[in-house]
Amino acid sequence: MGNSTTIKHSGPTRRKAAADSTAPTSLADALFTATQQRVLALLFGEPDRSFYTSELIDRIGAGSGAVQRELKRLAESGLVTVKRIGNQKHYQANPDSPVFKELCGLARKILGSAAGTTRKLQANS
Repeated sequence: MGNSTTIKHSGPTRRKAAADSTAPTSLADALFTATQQRVLALLFGEPDRSFYTSELIDRIGAGSGAVQRELKRLAESGLVTVKRIGNQKHYQANPDSPVFKELCGLARKILGSAAGTTRKLQANS
């Protein structure tokens, strides 16, 4: 029964500290991750236009892997359409999705700050 090593994990303490924060959780934060908020805000905030992958990554300001994962999930669920134009994939909100109008409304109501943040980031670059 020799030596035992105790490994301290700070994870639960950090999570508890974050949960004890006095700042209220926004509706958007309760429903979606930050990357999801930004992707949805762009696609459903401007549903009449398409965005190519690198444009979305640049405007969102998140890692390319995270954005591509969200785009894949949205495309597989039918919430967005994907059209290949040359070497680029273009993503657009799918107006035939059964929740299209609701997501456009969410983009305006609770995800608007994500779109505003994206515009600010783009203006500063």
